[in-house]
Amino acid sequence: MIFIPKFFAVICIFVATLTSGNADSHEQKTSITVILANKNTGFLEISHRFNIHDSEHALTELFGTSADIINDVSTQARFSQYIQEHFALRTSEQVPIATHNIGHEVEGKFFWVYQEATLAPSASAIEVFADALQSVWKRQTNLVNIEGLGPIQSLRFTLNSGWQTVLLKPI
Repeated sequence: MIFIPKFFAVICIFVATLTSGNADSHEQKTSITVILANKNTGFLEISHRFNIHDSEHALTELFGTSADIINDVSTQARFSQYIQEHFALRTSEQVPIATHNIGHEVEGKFFWVYQEATLAPSASAIEVFADALQSVWKRQTNLVNIEGLGPIQSLRFTLNSGWQTVLLKPI
């Protein structure tokens, strides 16, 4: 009968090991960016979405101050600028594609940053870079979806992903 209690103890230790870990191990740090080709204007419309909670914690880590991204417009502007500095586009010939700030907003539990860019109609590919918050959280993942330039394509940026290329169907 000693076998059953030992077996039970082993199972308990196994379950405890699986469910233990640091407090943030269950949190998934992810942002989503959509690059949408607007056929009417010829612009690439870029929308970045970040979780408010992650944004405030990141601001504290990045700039050493507490942050109120919901109510403080200067904090919102600072985080928006940071996001813009950690996202870039370039041609397949490695020529930068200028992105222009359109604005930002708090919507529910998300912080949005909006940009736009002009893409040459003859472009057959673009390169994308997105490393926001990866200096704060090594497991940060930035997803980028490209729509309106052929089939929807998705890129996944993790720590040290660097530039990634997307083949396009011109607008």
